[in-house]
Amino acid sequence: MTLQRKLLLGFSLMVIPALLVGVQAIRTNALVRGTLESLGERLARSRTYAEVEDAMFNQTQVIWRYLSGDPAAKKEFPLTEQVVAFWLDRWTAGLPPDELKLADGVRGIEKDIRAVAARVFKLHDAGRHDAAAVLARQELVERLQPALAEVNREIYRRAREFSVQAAFVQVAGIVDAERRVLWGIVALALAAGLLASWLISRSLARPLNELRHAMAVVGAGDLDHAIEPRSSDEIGDLARAFAQMTERLRQSRAQLVQSEKLASIGQMAAGVAHGLRNPLASLRAAAQLAQRRVEGPAGAAREQLNAIIEQVDRLDQRIAHLLTFSRPAPFRPLLESVQTLVDGALSGFAELLRQHRVELAVTVPPTLREIRVDPMRLEQALTEIISNALDAMSNGGRLEIAAQSRVGEAGAEGVLLEIADSGSGIPAEILPNLCEPFFTTRPEGTGLGLAIARRYVEETGGRLDIASRIGHGTTVRIWLPIASGDAASTPVRSLA
Repeated sequence: MTLQRKLLLGFSLMVIPALLVGVQAIRTNALVRGTLESLGERLARSRTYAEVEDAMFNQTQVIWRYLSGDPAAKKEFPLTEQVVAFWLDRWTAGLPPDELKLADGVRGIEKDIRAVAARVFKLHDAGRHDAAAVLARQELVERLQPALAEVNREIYRRAREFSVQAAFVQVAGIVDAERRVLWGIVALALAAGLLASWLISRSLARPLNELRHAMAVVGAGDLDHAIEPRSSDEIGDLARAFAQMTERLRQSRAQLVQSEKLASIGQMAAGVAHGLRNPLASLRAAAQLAQRRVEGPAGAAREQLNAIIEQVDRLDQRIAHLLTFSRPAPFRPLLESVQTLVDGALSGFAELLRQHRVELAVTVPPTLREIRVDPMRLEQALTEIISNALDAMSNGGRLEIAAQSRVGEAGAEGVLLEIADSGSGIPAEILPNLCEPFFTTRPEGTGLGLAIARRYVEETGGRLDIASRIGHGTTVRIWLPIASGDAASTPVRSLA
């Protein structure tokens, strides 16, 4: 997970409580709105019932007007019936089931009013005005109006209880629930904050402290300190970049130490070589002169003189190695094919291969791209490696030379050349010193062959590695950059 995603996750955990508070506020608002809407509906029903009450009162007033001598009142009475029926239907449409009995009571009273009106109108039309008045007073004033008043009180009482009081109870419940939810959100916010702090401390603070400690150790000069990135985010990338920089510094320091060592060795070698070459030249000339002056069958003397000349030539070859190591010629890179370099290096080993009974196997694909090297130097390096391989197989064996394309470090394209023998192998404790100047396992060796070979390979931007197992032979791997762009300046880190 990247650093950006970790930060987003931490901030998200901190934002979640605020989102929950917002959601709870919206929910509470919806509940309060629903309570207010329910209260509004009940108040609207109360207003509708007030219209029912007014319409029924108008019914009784029409009866009294008719008894007072208004003949048009009787014609208005059916209209009042319609008005009462309209408001009754509207009022009862939204009543809850527990109030339907009150609606039935109101309808019964309204039905009784219509029945009383019919009887009153009939008595009044028959000329019995006093009887009609007495009936209206008994039925309307003394019986129906008190019954209607009782029903009205019950209806308005219920309206008060189930509207205002119920709304109050609902709002109180909403407030109580919101208080509990808010306490829960506070607890969740505390847990989320602690979790986010722990994540940030674990994902950011600890890797940064470890990297700071590693920088302090490396800054104190310990370039071998192990730097192990623990994450795959930007901090891990920074740690890996620092580890690569430390590795390059370590390699640069090792190269600097090696260069200083080689410089001092080279100066000493040059002095020794110059001090020995002139006396050896005089000794060889004297031996040759004495050889020509030996007369007769003095075979023993002539043989001794030949041995002197041979040893002088061997010493001269070693001095040439010393001079080559101490004063290398300028590097002259040219484009060359791997096959041509291998053939050139093998050209002088045909007789030695036969004498050592060594089977040769060369595998170089013709499609390999050309490399930019100094041909003479690289052929000399290959010659030194092949010569060592033949010395390791004095009783016969198999020499394999194979080349293939290989991508090096940082995507650099190159060619990997492997030279493997089937000799007795090299002990593991000796491998790190094989390319050191003057290190040799042969009494007659100078210890400069592999040192010169590695120098020639590295000056092209390549790398030389040696792998060996006792009883399984030795393999020398040479990686060389191809001749394109800047790829020739970056060697691979390991060819094993």
